[in-house]
Amino acid sequence: MSRILEGFNKTDHFIYRQWDRNITDKSLSKILKRLDKSKKKTLIIVSRKILKKIGVNGKKELFIKLDKSTLITCFYSDIQTYLGTKREQNYLIINNILYEKNSTN
Repeated sequence: MSRILEGFNKTDHFIYRQWDRNITDKSLSKILKRLDKSKKKTLIIVSRKILKKIGVNGKKELFIKLDKSTLITCFYSDIQTYLGTKREQNYLIINNILYEKNSTN
């Protein structure tokens, strides 16, 4: 696992959580490549449908906490449970990923 991915810096905590949850850089890259690196205190919520499409086995949504271009942590949770709590932050829900055509295909 690299320390920088798609222009985002990973904290040591993020790297450990990524490893612990068995999320590859390749899968994570598909999520991060179109995200804005200037957003403050944002929680990215990746739907189960997207996780399945990118090859991540998850029975819950994937949450990725970032602050500007730094990845802080990632974890699995149910969206209904998590959003029921009061937290002051921005949210971005990813339920669709557009794939770029690869010229070698």
